[in-house]
Amino acid sequence: MSKRRIILSILIGLVVIWGVSGMFITKRHAEQQAVQEIKEEQVARQKCAEYLVHHYEGIKTLEVSKLYKPNSIGGGTYTCDIRINGKKEAVEIGQYSKKEFDKSGPDLLGWPDDFPKSYNLIKRFDANRSLSGVSVTYDSENLRESNEGFTN
Repeated sequence: MSKRRIILSILIGLVVIWGVSGMFITKRHAEQQAVQEIKEEQVARQKCAEYLVHHYEGIKTLEVSKLYKPNSIGGGTYTCDIRINGKKEAVEIGQYSKKEFDKSGPDLLGWPDDFPKSYNLIKRFDANRSLSGVSVTYDSENLRESNEGFTN
């Protein structure tokens, strides 16, 4: 075998090794990024639940939907739908963008006409209230279908 073929074989081998290594590194990075996104979503969903507990008295149970995010061109909101005390209609908690959510925290964006009265809730802010006395379930169920009566 000529010297030229040996060098060419070595270069091809190095390129193959480099390519395979890059694929593994890229895959691992994507997996780590996915785990980080899941953690961020869990924190956002918890903040939405805490918003309700801080702003309303009388909450016993919360069912928190998945986190909805704006699409790639910015349409949609950064919100969760939350069913309170087993009521059929859920409220929408969040912000119009992730940036706004991170800056200002969650807010009440959509609610049924009879909220909070028919939910037997009293609107009274208390930052010391926590989720400890509330039964909270985090579910990916789509609660949006029950929200046709939103005021806002």
